[in-house]
Amino acid sequence: MESSIKTISAHALVFQRMKGGLAELETPPLSTNHGGSILVLSVGRGEISAFEPPTDNLNNTAYPQIGSAHAYTRWPKSGTALYALANGHGGEGQVISVSTPPADEITMAAVEVLGSHIEDVAWNEDREPPIFWSLRRKLFSGRSMTSHKVKTSGPATLIAFWWGDASSAKAKTAEPDQGFLVIDSLLEEGSLVQCAVAVKHVEKAGTYDVNWTATPIQGAQMWLVAVADNEH
Repeated sequence: MESSIKTISAHALVFQRMKGGLAELETPPLSTNHGGSILVLSVGRGEISAFEPPTDNLNNTAYPQIGSAHAYTRWPKSGTALYALANGHGGEGQVISVSTPPADEITMAAVEVLGSHIEDVAWNEDREPPIFWSLRRKLFSGRSMTSHKVKTSGPATLIAFWWGDASSAKAKTAEPDQGFLVIDSLLEEGSLVQCAVAVKHVEKAGTYDVNWTATPIQGAQMWLVAVADNEH
């Protein structure tokens, strides 16, 4: 989906199902900027020990990791990670790639943001004890989850990554609130790493979060990234 937010430029979501056979996962060729932007990537994979920084075909350095990879409580051998490259070499045909064991399930979401720097990052996992699942599933079809907050000192773009932990059965949904716009998602049935990406622009300094409502009832890891505007 194309974004109406002027600070959002190129973006893509690519994935491999379990036992997909690829040794490298690549985005389609992207049209990125030559400067004044930040590429923000989040990767979720079935084998947490296989995380390596993404690279691209324009001779940029490997994309620096922000923080550490986080294992899912429900799937402790699987997890998500966050990466960002500021003011790299951009242009037509930029392809971002990450290596992967051929049997692993992996999803990579990339968003180019026009901005000066990453101002704040938050990660959290919202997880209910299994004792409540059966009751909630009888009473409700979905569940709301809230990210941790990020703080901005002025106008900024917010990028939210939602990584649900439901089983492979059935298709999923994940909808954010507070004016966030979903630009990419992978919510299909099957052995894959589900993900949704949403963005929002804020005009003033403040503290921000996002609530996600998902079906079926499940937990999720959530990353929220604040990128300050170039003029800020």
